[in-house]
Amino acid sequence: MWSPVELYYNHSLAGLVATSEATGYPVSNLLNRIDGNFWKATSTATQYITFDAGVGNTYSPDYLLIYNHNLHTAGATIVVQYSTDNFAANTVDAFTAYAPADDKVILKPFTAIAKRYWRLKISGATVAPWIALCQWGPKTDLDYADAINPYDLENKGIVNVGDTGVVQGIHNKFIEYALQIKFLDADLTLTNKLIAWEAAVGLGLFAISWDPGDHSNDIRVMRRKDGKFTAPLKVGGLYADLSMNLIGKKEL
Repeated sequence: MWSPVELYYNHSLAGLVATSEATGYPVSNLLNRIDGNFWKATSTATQYITFDAGVGNTYSPDYLLIYNHNLHTAGATIVVQYSTDNFAANTVDAFTAYAPADDKVILKPFTAIAKRYWRLKISGATVAPWIALCQWGPKTDLDYADAINPYDLENKGIVNVGDTGVVQGIHNKFIEYALQIKFLDADLTLTNKLIAWEAAVGLGLFAISWDPGDHSNDIRVMRRKDGKFTAPLKVGGLYADLSMNLIGKKEL
């Protein structure tokens, strides 16, 4: 039996500051939920992407998400750090620094703690690092799904077939996967969580773990298949039948 679904979209990282930004690759690109543009450093020096929650405020993330990047190819090591004094004398690692094993999606959970200053440290790169999507924030726990279909795939390509039916050429583009999830008789708590998710992500990208228990490595960066969102209420408005219809690009 699968586990409750988890979403990774929520963050409050407005105002990120990077050690360096190559021309045309600002750090703000990390948060636009689009993987077609990037933040890119100007050198192989240690890079920091820093967030300040503001005077009197704290921030309590419990995951790091990175998608579409060159951190493995660049030989980089990454870690999220927090501080009480803007990293002057107090710097603590949220988890043990490590080098990504590949350039696929990174989802690193860690223990939430309320601190004002947070940053992503990227060190040891042999070429300038770049990242399309990066955020750290509080995950959203949903519920047990009533139905999940995680194995729909479609090869997006062109097949040239001759007059006699002979395949003469194949142009592979990418593989698109789909994910359909249904929650029947969802209570108002779950309904409000999905309403908040829809309002935040729109048609942009976010990450989902459809079964954190038995398929914990199957973290997908996806988007809604269309612009529709429905949450039909029933039983006097106490429950709703909800569905998520998602698509994404399969990482190879």
